[in-house]
Parts: sequence; C-alpha cells; structure tokens
Amino acid sequence: MALGQQIQGRVTDIQNVPLQGATLHIYRQDNPSPIASVSSDSSGQYIFEKLTVGIYYQVRSKMIGFEAWSRDSILVKQPTSLELNIAMEPSSSNLAEVTVTADRAYIEKRHDRTVVNPHIMLSSTGGSALEALEKSPGVQLDQSGDIRLSGKSGVSVYIDDRPTNLVGEQLREFLRTVPVAQIDRIELMTNPPANYDAAGSGGIIAIHTKRYRSKGIHGGVSLAYQQGKYGQTNNSADIAVNSDKWALSASTSFSTTDTYTDLDILRKFDGGQSLTSPIFSQDTWIRRKGISLSGRLGADYFMDEKSTIGVNLNLRSSPLELKSLGESRFMSSPENPDSILIANNKEERMFSNLGANLNYRYKNPESGQKLTIDLDFLTYRGNNEQLFDNSTHLPGGEAISFESQLGRVPNDIKIYSAKVDFVHPFKETIRMSSGLKTSSTLTDNDADFYRIFEDDMIVDLEKTNHFRFRESIHSAFTSIDGKYGKWSYQAGLRFEGTISSGHQLGNGMQPDSSFNRRHFDFFPTVYLQYRPSTESKHTISLNYGRRIDRPHYAWLNPFVTPFDKYTYYVGTPYLRPSFINQTELSYTFQPLVDFTLAYAKVKDLMSETIRIEDGVYYSQQGNLGSLKTFSATLNVTYSPIEKFTLIGHTAIHHIHTKSAIYGQQLDTKGTFMLIRPALTYKPSEKWTFQVDGEYQGGQKFAQFSMKERTRLNSAINFKMNAGCSFNLAINDIFHSDINAGEIGYLSGTYATFSTLRDSRTVNLSFRYRFTKGAKNDRQYQGGGAQSEQQRT
Repeated sequence: MALGQQIQGRVTDIQNVPLQGATLHIYRQDNPSPIASVSSDSSGQYIFEKLTVGIYYQVRSKMIGFEAWSRDSILVKQPTSLELNIAMEPSSSNLAEVTVTADRAYIEKRHDRTVVNPHIMLSSTGGSALEALEKSPGVQLDQSGDIRLSGKSGVSVYIDDRPTNLVGEQLREFLRTVPVAQIDRIELMTNPPANYDAAGSGGIIAIHTKRYRSKGIHGGVSLAYQQGKYGQTNNSADIAVNSDKWALSASTSFSTTDTYTDLDILRKFDGGQSLTSPIFSQDTWIRRKGISLSGRLGADYFMDEKSTIGVNLNLRSSPLELKSLGESRFMSSPENPDSILIANNKEERMFSNLGANLNYRYKNPESGQKLTIDLDFLTYRGNNEQLFDNSTHLPGGEAISFESQLGRVPNDIKIYSAKVDFVHPFKETIRMSSGLKTSSTLTDNDADFYRIFEDDMIVDLEKTNHFRFRESIHSAFTSIDGKYGKWSYQAGLRFEGTISSGHQLGNGMQPDSSFNRRHFDFFPTVYLQYRPSTESKHTISLNYGRRIDRPHYAWLNPFVTPFDKYTYYVGTPYLRPSFINQTELSYTFQPLVDFTLAYAKVKDLMSETIRIEDGVYYSQQGNLGSLKTFSATLNVTYSPIEKFTLIGHTAIHHIHTKSAIYGQQLDTKGTFMLIRPALTYKPSEKWTFQVDGEYQGGQKFAQFSMKERTRLNSAINFKMNAGCSFNLAINDIFHSDINAGEIGYLSGTYATFSTLRDSRTVNLSFRYRFTKGAKNDRQYQGGGAQSEQQRT
C-alpha cells in the first residue's frame, strides 16, 4: 500500500468564518484509537499527512461552544489529496446565536488580509457599516470624510465580494444604510491577491454580510435606537431556509437619519486674493434627515453534489434632506465686520440602487477542481435638487442684496460585468487559479442650474452641463499557491486593459468637448510565509503588490459644481490614474500579536487640491507627483487576568509628499500615530462590559495639516440566552472627536477649518437570532462572487 497521501481542508462555523483552535482526530475505520491529532490554524486550515491509500478513515472535530462533528467511511485515493471542509454548528441545537463571539477574536491576521469581527466591538452595535469601519484597525476618515487604509487614500469598498464602485459622499451615504447587525466580518486588504480587481491604490475593504449554510430555518431581528442631539433608528431582519436542494434567503433593513454637522472655516487673505475684506469667517450648521429601506433576496439550487446555480437580488432606496444655515462675515479686522452673508440652503437627494447576480458553481470534491461563472448588473440612480438663498447684510442688519439659485442634478450609473474563474489542484500541495473578467460602466450626469429673479428662472450656462462617461475594463489573471516544507507561497499576475471616453455636451456658453483614453497594465502579487511547524504559533510573512487607482467619472467632468456661494468643486478631464508599489513584512504570534512593517510608493497620486481665487474656494482632484509612506503596525489581543481582555491597535505612519501644485513646489513630511485600545470585562456568560477609545495624532498630508483627535466610548451587553441580547453604548463621551486643521500652499491665503459631528450618542439595541433544523456538513455556496473569498 502507498503512503504519503493526505486529507486537508478548512474548519469554519456555519457562516463560513474560519475557526482557529478546533481539535481534529483521525481514526482508521477499524481502530477506535486515533492515529493523529491536529489543531486548525488562524485561517481554519488543517492537514493530516502520510495516510495509506485504499484505507477507510474517520475524522472527528470538536471545539468549545460547538457541536462535535464527525465523518465516517473516508477513502483516500491515489494520486491526489482529499479535500474535506468542516462546518461546525453552535452547541445549542434549537435556539442559538449563529456566531459564538467568545470563540472569535476581534482581529484575525491572515497572510493576505486582516479580518475584523465588528460585533466584538460593542460600541459599534446598533450602528452602521461606516461607524464600524471608523473603529476598525488601520481605517481612518480624512479631512474630507474619505476612507483611508493604513494611511493611504484610494480605497475600494466591496460588499459580498462585489465592488460598490462608489467614492466620496455617495460611498459614505451608502455605508450609512448598511446596519452592523447584518455584517458578519470586515476584511482589510492593503495588498489584495490577483483574483481581485487591481483598482484601489489604497487597498480593498471587503464587507461580508451574514450567510447561513446548514440545513434548517435560520434568522434574526435587530432593533436599534440612537440618541444624539436628534434621534435615529437602525433596524434589520433576515431569514434563510435551507434544504437538500434549495437555499433560500431574504433580508431587509430600515433606518432613519437625523444628525448634524457644525462646520467653521476661516480664511485670511493677503496680496489681493480677496475682492472684498481681508478676513472671511464662515460658520455653517448642516442638518441631515432621511430614511433608508433595503432588501436582499437569494436562491441557490443544488443540481447535484457538484453543481449549484444561484441568483441574488439587492435593492436600496435612500431619500435624504439637507438643510444648511450659514453665516459668513467679511471683516477688515476680527472686531470690525464689513458685511454679513446669510446662506439658507436646502438639498433634496434621492439615491437608489439595484443589483442582480446570476451564478453557476461546479466543485469536484475528488479532484478539487472548481469552476465559477458570474453575471452581474448594478445600477445607481440619484437626483439632487438644490436651492441656494443668499442675502447680504450690513453690520447693523440692513439687507443690501439677495440672490437665489436652483440646481437639478440627476445622475445615472449602470455597470455590467461577467467573469469566469477556474481552480485546478496539482499534486498534493499546489493549486493554480485562473480567470477572465469583463466589465462596462456607463454614466450620465445632467446638471441644470438656474438663477432666480422673483418669478423668473434664467439658465446659468456657466454651471449647467451634461456629461457622459463610458469605461470598459477587460482583465485576466493567473495565480499559483502551495506549500514547500515550512514555506507557503502564492504568486499571481493580473492583466487589465482600460478603455474610456468622456463627452461633455456643450451649451450656449461652453463648447462641446470629449476625450478618449486607453491603457494596458500588469499587476503582479507575491506572498511568502514561513512557519517552523504545523503546530507552531509563529509565522513570518512577506508580500509585494502593484495596484491602480482610476479617476472617478465625476472627477473628470470639466465643469464647476457649487456647494455654496464661496465654495465650488471643479473637475478636470486631464486627471491621470495613480499607481502604487507596496511591500509588507509581518510577524505573527497567534493569537496574541501581529506586527507589520510596510513601505509604499505612489506615482501620480490623486488627491484633493485646494486653490483660492478672488476669495472663492475651489476644491479639485489633482495628480500629485509622488507619495511615499513608511508604516509600522502592531495588533495585540491579551488577557492579563481572568475575565479581562485587552485589544490594542497601534500604528505609526510617516508620509512624504512631493509635487508641483498651482505654481508652487509642495514638499511635506509628517509622522503621526494612531492608537485604538479596547478593554473588555466579562464577569459571567450573561454580562460584558467594554471601554474603547482612539487617539489620532496630528498629521501632515499634501496641503493639509490635521490636528490630533481623541474619542472615548463605552458599552454594556446583556445576553439573556444564546440567541437574545441587549446592548447599551455611549459613543464619543466627551464629544472630542473634532476634525480640524489648516490648509497650506494657497499662495497668499491662510485657511483653517473645524468640523464637529453629532458623534456623542447613546445607542440602545436588541438582537434576537435563531437556527432550527437538522445538522448538515455541506457548505452552501451562497451565490455571487464569493468564490474569490474561498480561493484565498
């Protein structure tokens, strides 16, 4: 009989989340004594080696908090190894939380990503995906509210392995409508593997919603109320019915928004930059009110043991009203106002999206071959109606002028994509993956602006515009991963060809214009990992990758869009894509410590640039010459004494930016620290107490110098039973999370800003989850593009 064959696979819970530390035993079918025992690693992987071909085996798995699992009559065949994936059920059979939080760490380090389990951070409970991201290790919101990862902008956000294709305010609004209660985990990839799109120079944030994979009926309800200055709600429900042939699922969420932003801006002009007074002080109060309703439907049909066909449908609608009241003072000196501008503005926004996916999955358990095919359609529709009323007053209150402007800005985005991926194992420890993908994005942005004089509306041709943009991306990738002794490796190469065109339709004042672009690029990725033995908790990893950040269509529109009378956004068709090369070296001691050193260089970095002309503030995306970042990151999970757990994230980032900007030579360097600690006290299975906070040091980036920020949160959780819990959280207790700083390189102008949000809140939430039905070790594939997660 031949020796040297093996059984390998992953141990997960029923939501396909890897379980570390499960104990596995293997037996010969005719012998009651185990012949080998192993534990699953941080990614849930295990392996039994040197097995005999032609012999029947039994594998058993057990872990605290889960039902014991076993499989009989496993026959090892020649020449390939056998893949055996294990899905373990929670220990309570009739009523149970589908995730057992005591057995999942807040931060899990893997060779190509960091996994965050947001439900562990109790102060996020009852909130939105945006709030959960703000508390995730390495994630920040910059001076404009855009997401950064490990100090870098240009981050792509995925939902269930599909890119959202949103940036800026649209992305933030979308994330505010995703409840934390529907999120299973968040994956942070600063250097994603080749099977992911190369877009996103700052990396990828992949948000995975809850999925149920075992037979039976599963579901839950989450209710949350948040009280800041105003009250908000965030509610969701889901259900799944799984049988031998079908897996059906549905979820819905309903939330209300009622919050504010207090924005203060100070500009001091020198050298004739202002047509009026040398000091301009602006104080604006912005109130946001709206609702959001979303739904998701999914169905998988298991044609046989190898083939599955699935369909998924997602819908979302989010009407929002913004009212802003601003007072701007024009002053010769701080004590002497010359005039006062009162701005009373109102915006009514409507944002909706529809996503549909049709997929086919083939998996041969004997050979390990996998084939996945996905067809996706995604559409976003928005409509923004703006009414700006501005009146100018003398210091004594006398009105001397009044003007009104109306804007109607509908936009439409359609995205079509198709992809096919194939996985083929070679020998026992080598696997090759390849895939093809094509996608097409069509956008239509039609903006009409009018000046209102009494009952007459006159078209403002300087701002009215109609912009159409089309982009097609065709890609192919291949990668290989495997093990050689104590080393694990993964190497991939991705090719992407980009063809885009933009058409700015002219009007009576502005000429018609258009542009066409095409570029073809290769993106290599390499991962190496060393582990002294399969039982060792020590690993050393090294990775390298190259990525791209393409301009968003709105940034390419060469027209002026007003925010208020003295603040405008300007697009440019000359914006170039950014490219990044990044290397990371990591050390991990599971499950306590992981430490990472990273270096990245970005060419043609796309970043917000600011200029002031005649006292008017223009914000525009521009290409900065180069950006270099050096980072050191430390994550710690430690229990100093019984019932206490300390979670700590510490990062030091050094950022160096060099570029020519508006006739000046920009050269800024800055080092800042980000610290996010959390202390948990769990006196019993029913009660959990937690305190967490954040310190973000002052930092310099391009034109911006940011002041330090602090935040302190606390939460209490009471678990009535395995499926029912209450949570009370207080966020930003001292209301100290203020986004403030200075803007430099403005050619004779000194500018500061300060933004205070409605971040001090009290959140009360209730969660109820259940699972009923027979146990089943078959993993439901869930449809969509989730094979990207499985391959890595």
